[in-house]
Amino acid sequence: MKKKIIIIIVLALILAIAGTAVYVLTNLNAIVEAAIEKYGSKATKTAVRVSSVNIKLRSGEGAVHGLKVANPSGFFSPSIMMLDDISVRIAVKSVTSTPIVIDNILISAPEVFYEIREDGKANLDILKKNLATSAPKEQPQKSPKGKEIKLRVRKLVFEKGKVHVRVAKLVDKPYIVELPRLELTDIGKHNGATPAEIARIMATALAEESAKAVAKTQGKRLLRKETEKLLDKYLNK
Repeated sequence: MKKKIIIIIVLALILAIAGTAVYVLTNLNAIVEAAIEKYGSKATKTAVRVSSVNIKLRSGEGAVHGLKVANPSGFFSPSIMMLDDISVRIAVKSVTSTPIVIDNILISAPEVFYEIREDGKANLDILKKNLATSAPKEQPQKSPKGKEIKLRVRKLVFEKGKVHVRVAKLVDKPYIVELPRLELTDIGKHNGATPAEIARIMATALAEESAKAVAKTQGKRLLRKETEKLLDKYLNK
């Protein structure tokens, strides 16, 4: 009788574990999507939304489409960042270990909406401040087994990006600045970093690179304007 009870308990445990595994595998895309939105929103302190996620564990490939980071309140554009095309390659053998290794993340054609209001406040500055101050209050993300999830990203690339610039004090219409290719390597290093830390590093790097590109272009535009004014002044004497 005892043996039967033990066998029943073991079978029940096996079924429970199998059921959990099936649930995770069949709902993996939804789980990843929910995690991106939850931890992304906590890091940026604005709403983060995703259109679709498609993870293929067997091949280690994944794609995220339509990731949008809402603009802080008080700015014109609805989004501050739009990452419509993200492809991911995962080292499949590392999925059951810590940290999970992501060989490559390629973010193609990211769009950043950089705005400076009449009061001189820039949305990218607010975003960077939010990203910096969100770290201490953050709770670590854990796996179903209760272990803290850590990731190591070997290479992260932003390419073919552009920044939409809107400066309230300038009479000019909004203009577009090309974003140079940006590559980050070995994020998280050997011990790994939490998904929220990875997201924070990604968003901060993109925000800083966008601000640099705009500052460089804005300087050239102002110099050209002053040159045009001087030429007009002397030509019309």
